[in-house]
Amino acid sequence: MVRGVLIAQVGECLLGYGMVNDGYTDGHGTILAQRGAVKRMHRSGRTDASSEVGLLLLRTSVRAVRVTTVASRADCEAAGALFDRVWGMSAMVPTETIIATLHAGGHASLAEVDGVVVGATWGFLASHEGRLGLHSHVTGVLSAHANAGVGLALKHHQWQWASKQGLDFVTWTFDPLVRRNAYFNLVKLGAKVSEYHENFYGVINDGLNRGERTDRVFVMWSVGDSPAPPRGSFVATAEWAVAIPPDIEALRRTDPDVAQGWRDRQRADLRKVFDGPWRIAGYMADGSYAVVPR
Repeated sequence: MVRGVLIAQVGECLLGYGMVNDGYTDGHGTILAQRGAVKRMHRSGRTDASSEVGLLLLRTSVRAVRVTTVASRADCEAAGALFDRVWGMSAMVPTETIIATLHAGGHASLAEVDGVVVGATWGFLASHEGRLGLHSHVTGVLSAHANAGVGLALKHHQWQWASKQGLDFVTWTFDPLVRRNAYFNLVKLGAKVSEYHENFYGVINDGLNRGERTDRVFVMWSVGDSPAPPRGSFVATAEWAVAIPPDIEALRRTDPDVAQGWRDRQRADLRKVFDGPWRIAGYMADGSYAVVPR
């Protein structure tokens, strides 16, 4: 059973994670309250519209993820070191780049479990069609803490930061071949696919991309005046679908030729979508992208 509530403020938020018996979960044990609960707490007087409310969370008796906004050179170094570990390369994001970005109005945050940094995110201010937002360039979580709610904690903290700054959106890119990322971004976060770019960053020889062509979809996560981050859902019907392999990362390690074949086939399908009268409506329960008319 859920054992109480916690309201976390921007700058620091705590999320419980682990198996629980009840509650509104993200599928991996992270417990989140629905928007209705936020509204009920506003009506009950336990918070107010002017407070820096970050997330309404249901607390369990398990370990917690602590997310804080990067605020010092040491924090910047910790974020950079985390990215290096996740991507398997040196100076993935140099410390001085993070410092400069923050000075110019960008954002970075650290996720800790038991005082140990297990995740980080970094982004910079962006403009899209006359609106201002945050472009989240890098978000990484150590593999030992994957599927434990750390990524969700980082993204929700990022959303709350953008909301506090009066920004309209958060954007980022992801590899459309990675099924778990498609599910996370489109279903758990409710981001919307708006663009597709072939070999967007060029060939990257880090521990994750392994010399692959970096085709990417660009997603937008609405902020605006919403009281809480949006949440997506599975798309039930579509005109047709774009397939996603169950585990492209494993294929890249075990059978690179098959992995390249998946890139070629999906690239052809996504060209058809974005060059034609179609759009990606979201993610379907069978693990594919739902395609509908624009």
